[in-house]
Amino acid sequence: MQDSSTSLRIVGIHAQLASAQEMAAALRRAAEVFAEHQAAPLACAAAKAKLENNELLTREEALLYVVWEEAGDAAMRELTRGWLSRDVDIRLELAAQERAA
Repeated sequence: MQDSSTSLRIVGIHAQLASAQEMAAALRRAAEVFAEHQAAPLACAAAKAKLENNELLTREEALLYVVWEEAGDAAMRELTRGWLSRDVDIRLELAAQERAA
């Protein structure tokens, strides 16, 4: 389940091309994915960080990583709905204060 103190954001070279409404819709869609899987975004991001550091993941961490990827993909697809191209640098991440945890 999404912790209300967890704040997500969309980043990347092309993120500034999105309107405020598109950003809000994308973040809502990502939150829906986390809620559907009853997964905390912070735990999912921790699993992603562990994988990026070439550390072994437990089965649960691997599943959390998959949820993170699904949420990021859903956010990007929602954000770029109606765009002529999806070949863009846009990704989901935790806000700076959350990543330090």
